[in-house]
Amino acid sequence: MYKTRHAWGFLSIPLLLLFVFTFIPAIAAFILSFTNYNVFQPIEWLGLDNYMRAFQDEKFINAMFNTVKYWLMVTPALVVVPIFVAVLVNQKLRGIKIFRLIFYFPVLVSVVVTALLWKWMFAQEGIINYFLSLIGFEGVGWLINSTTVLPALAFVTVWQGFGYYMLFYLASLQGVPDALYESAELDGAGFWKKHLHITIPMIKPMIFFVAVISTMSAFKEFTLMLTMTKGGPLDASTTAVLLVFEEAFQRLDMGYASAISFILFIIILIITLINQKLLDKNPN
Repeated sequence: MYKTRHAWGFLSIPLLLLFVFTFIPAIAAFILSFTNYNVFQPIEWLGLDNYMRAFQDEKFINAMFNTVKYWLMVTPALVVVPIFVAVLVNQKLRGIKIFRLIFYFPVLVSVVVTALLWKWMFAQEGIINYFLSLIGFEGVGWLINSTTVLPALAFVTVWQGFGYYMLFYLASLQGVPDALYESAELDGAGFWKKHLHITIPMIKPMIFFVAVISTMSAFKEFTLMLTMTKGGPLDASTTAVLLVFEEAFQRLDMGYASAISFILFIIILIITLINQKLLDKNPN
């Protein structure tokens, strides 16, 4: 009883903050999604009109298409690439901690600073096009071309985020018994076979976890788009969250923005539940 009271005492403040700054705003936003609230006029109840409007709005459909496209470019890379990096930095070599820090360093840089840095590098006269010219290629308008803008943004996201997910995989790899690898080597297994038949099955729960976290991050990303492209060119990089920002804080259509945000919440929830079902079927 004594420990229970102290535990609740320590939890009370975080729970209060969570309730005030998360649950109450979420409930308020859900209620507003059924209204035409725009700050300056009285609230008018609209029912499901905002949700019906969203599915008829070409800009919202385009934003969701861009979001899914961005997700399909980012999440597979953030699930797979960090595995290889984690395997490399999991070796028992002198100075390996320095390499871990180098790979993790982009995570420590502010997203806004990262966006401004890569915006300069992707510019028409930027360093990337300069290096392309050295090998005989013409410069590319990375951020002003509707074909290349999302791949460029996805590349920046993967560059900054893979070190973060590398740590998750590294922690998981360090829990794999060395005896399994030693037995595999005695059986004549090479590098790829060892990791395909031992590493991947042993860290499968972590792979699913990273898939969920990276999916949520991809669907919520808008800082890069806001800083680097502002949704352009011609809305080619306008994502669902950026559209929520524009509707809420530029057009002051809080009701419609709240409806879009809850549609996005439902989509993320469905993806998460599907992932959880797959994880339950493949516990190992």
